[in-house]
Amino acid sequence: MATDLLKPGGYLRLAACAQKLENSAGWAMSSVDVARLETLAQAALTVKYHQKAWKREETIDAGGVLPPSDCYVAPCVSACAIHQDIPEYLCLAGAGRYTEALELIYQRNALPAITGHICDHQCQSNCTRLDYDSALNIREVKRIALEKGWAGYQQRWCKPAGSGNRHPVAVIGAGPAGLATGYFLARAGHPVTIFEREKSAGGVVRHVVPQFRIPAEKIQHDIDFVAQHGVQFEYGCDSGLTIDALHQRCFSYVCVGTGAYCSRDVALAVNNRAVWSSFQFLRRFNRAEPLTLGRSVGVVGAGNTAMDCARAALRVPGVEQVTILYRRGEGDMPAWREEVEEARHAGVEFRYWVNPERFDSDGAVTLRVMQPGEPDAQGRARSLATERTEVLHLDALVSAVGEEPDYAALAQMEIPLSAKGIPVVDSKTQETQRNNVFLIGDAQSGPASIVAAIGAARRATDAILLRENIRDDHAAKRWLNTDPADIYRRKGTIDVQLVATDEQDAFAQKEAQRCLSCNYVCAKCVDVCPNRANISIAVPGFRDRFQTLHIDAYCNECGNCAQFCPWDGKPYRDKVTIFNLRQDFAASSNPGFLLDEDDILVRHEQQIYHLAIDPYGHIASAGRHVPHYFNGLSTSSLFTWRGGGVIHADFA
Repeated sequence: MATDLLKPGGYLRLAACAQKLENSAGWAMSSVDVARLETLAQAALTVKYHQKAWKREETIDAGGVLPPSDCYVAPCVSACAIHQDIPEYLCLAGAGRYTEALELIYQRNALPAITGHICDHQCQSNCTRLDYDSALNIREVKRIALEKGWAGYQQRWCKPAGSGNRHPVAVIGAGPAGLATGYFLARAGHPVTIFEREKSAGGVVRHVVPQFRIPAEKIQHDIDFVAQHGVQFEYGCDSGLTIDALHQRCFSYVCVGTGAYCSRDVALAVNNRAVWSSFQFLRRFNRAEPLTLGRSVGVVGAGNTAMDCARAALRVPGVEQVTILYRRGEGDMPAWREEVEEARHAGVEFRYWVNPERFDSDGAVTLRVMQPGEPDAQGRARSLATERTEVLHLDALVSAVGEEPDYAALAQMEIPLSAKGIPVVDSKTQETQRNNVFLIGDAQSGPASIVAAIGAARRATDAILLRENIRDDHAAKRWLNTDPADIYRRKGTIDVQLVATDEQDAFAQKEAQRCLSCNYVCAKCVDVCPNRANISIAVPGFRDRFQTLHIDAYCNECGNCAQFCPWDGKPYRDKVTIFNLRQDFAASSNPGFLLDEDDILVRHEQQIYHLAIDPYGHIASAGRHVPHYFNGLSTSSLFTWRGGGVIHADFA
């Protein structure tokens, strides 16, 4: 309890524990129940929520510098490439309002069926709940909202009316980026045609990602709904399609989302023909084409594509053993943790700190033994070659070390390239150096997530709509009438027994209850301060209902608030500070104020201002250089801040 006390919600959990103990039947016991104690001790070694793996290691990051005011933010939203309104749709789904939850999801997310299955869910890796127990299963709630809210949503939905004066848009590529672009533009009334070289839409999701990860009907659901918006599809298009050819067909804007299909090759001396590139292998697997891999297969790489290849290879007739070969350590694997666990569960084996150098005709693979070096830019240990080698016998080898866009094809399409041979793209609009031509998704970024492709599509479509002088308020922020006191009470609850996902209503309700609605109530720095030197009070005139202030006299600068703050900052130094003594004000560099009987000292942006108090107890005009929260305040308000008598109650 001592270590838990100074974590978010610790004091509330202490109270809950005291209540349980107070009502315990154990008070009547006169001796220790050894049998029950041994059972408890044994459970502590085996129960899932006592295992280190149950608590994820991700660091919560709001993605910016701690602001002096209005700092309440949902880190899940910050991490999401489309800034989905996650706390709001979780709340709606938890209340059984699935249709409204789905409406909110569709505002920013063009492909909820696809992302409900294979989104990289950075939101979950950045969930505040990680400081308490385990992350919310946000992706699963999205899937439930689509399944249970679709019928009601269809009844409310109306096909957008096209406008004859809107310029037509051509989209090259019917993968996630192209589909999302078509959805957003058609929703705003633009005529859109998507050109695709394949015979069907879906891109890498349909043609490469194995169907054991996402059913084909879920992909088709999103494609069909994009088509219902009036988007036209032209399949089997010439790979030599150019921007000029589309302009000749009267398309004013062109969005290129051709993906990243070029597999990177392993630096390997090969005398064996049984070497496959990842996409080549997965395409044939998805088409159910006959494959002969032999008995033992190696997969080089440790990303999600490598996990897909490994699990798919185990499903090929004749394959008995699949081994992942990775040149770094287990903790450095870029694949999602659940994908690694699925691979292990399927029977995939893993070998770390090895790098294939040679694949001979007799199946002998020479592995260079690697060792960890200095960390790289991502913090992973660089892999350094040693003098040792090992030999492993395999029947086939699949290279899954990454993909990249086909820059030669982009140049042939008449997209300008830099001297380095890559396109130059405006990060805010996705526009290339050619006017009204936009590069979206993996074709611009390299291999990334589906939701990142949707985010790029949104930026490009926003730029087009702005040029067309079209107001699109579909993605406007929706705030719920949330009770801060109710949210704050949840901070003391930890649910170690979660509801199964197949109990959809109960599951959605439980996850909604676990959600802490951080963009309505945060105050983590208040919760974790052992001296209660951070306070959160209601101050009118701001976006957030409550503002965090720091009391200098109570603080010993232990840094616990900085440890748990989701922002890049230190609340005990960066927040508006209330000083009690002149010498403390002089010794500090914090923004804040000191209230005396005669005047007020204010420090703002390292400038000190003396504000006079008139005979009626009001502060003279603070002026435009001083924070606006001092304008119009009375000394009684400041005494309330400094006195702190009601502040400690927080939301109680």
